[in-house]
Amino acid sequence: MKPKLRSVWVFHLDTGACNGCDIEILDVLTPFYDAERFGVKLIGSPRHAHAMLVTGPLTRQCYYAAKKAIKAMPPEPRIIVAVGTCACSGGIFYNGYPIYRRPESGREGKEYPRRGGIEELIADLKDDGEKVGPVIYIPGCPPRPEEILYGIAQLLGVVEKKMKEEHYTEETAPFMLQEYPIEERVRLTLRERLRYVVGYFDREKILDDFMKLVEKAKKSENPREALRELINDYCAKEKDHRIAFCMRFLESEYWKVKGEYEALSSNKTVVYGI
Repeated sequence: MKPKLRSVWVFHLDTGACNGCDIEILDVLTPFYDAERFGVKLIGSPRHAHAMLVTGPLTRQCYYAAKKAIKAMPPEPRIIVAVGTCACSGGIFYNGYPIYRRPESGREGKEYPRRGGIEELIADLKDDGEKVGPVIYIPGCPPRPEEILYGIAQLLGVVEKKMKEEHYTEETAPFMLQEYPIEERVRLTLRERLRYVVGYFDREKILDDFMKLVEKAKKSENPREALRELINDYCAKEKDHRIAFCMRFLESEYWKVKGEYEALSSNKTVVYGI
C-alpha cells in the first residue's frame, strides 16, 4: 500500500490556459470546498513545492518558463497534477499553431500534430535526466471542484482509484485495421485537414460520403474525371452549401495529398504550395 501524504504544498503553474481551470483551482481553495483540510497549501515559489498544479495546453511561449519552474522544485517528490483537458492532452488547442512540439523527437512532418499537454514537457525533462512524477491527470473543461478534490484525495492516498489498467496482447485481442477505399495515411491526413473547415461531429459523416464516391470513381477508366462528376452530382443534390464546400475541399486535398505521398514513396522532390 502506498504511503499517505500528510500535507502537500502546491505551486500553481499556468502554461497558456484560458483561466477557466485557474478559477476552479481558486474555488477549491475557498472555505466552501476547503482543500486545506487535506493539508493542501498554495505557496508562492516552486522551490518549496511538493506538487505542481498545471493548467493550459503548453504553448511555445510558456514552455521554457514552465521547464525552469519544474526544475526549480525539490527533486523529491516532484508531483505533477495536470488540471483540465488542455493540460492532459492539449484539448481544443490540439495541433494548434502556438502549441509546443518537441523538436528533438524528429516529428517535424505535417502528418505529426502538435499534441500539447504537460506530457510533452515531462518527456523532455526525462530526456534531460530529471526525475518527474508521479503525474495525476484531472480532465475536464474545466473540471469541477469536486473532481479536483477527488484527484487530490487520490494523490494523498485518501481514496483508491476506481479505474484499473487493462493490457491487451495479440493473443487475447487480435488487432484488425479497418479497411477503407483510400490509403489509411491519406484518410488520416484528410481527416485532420477537414477539421479546419468543419466541426468534429459532421467531419466523419462527410469523409465517409467522400470515400464512397472515391470507391465508385476508382472503378472507371479515368478516376479523376469520374470523381469530379460524382462530386458535382452530390453537390447539386445537397441543400447545405457548407457540406458542398467540404466535398469540393476534400476533392482538391485528396489529389494533392495522394500526389505528395506517391512522390515521397518514389523519392521525388515535392513542392508544397503556400
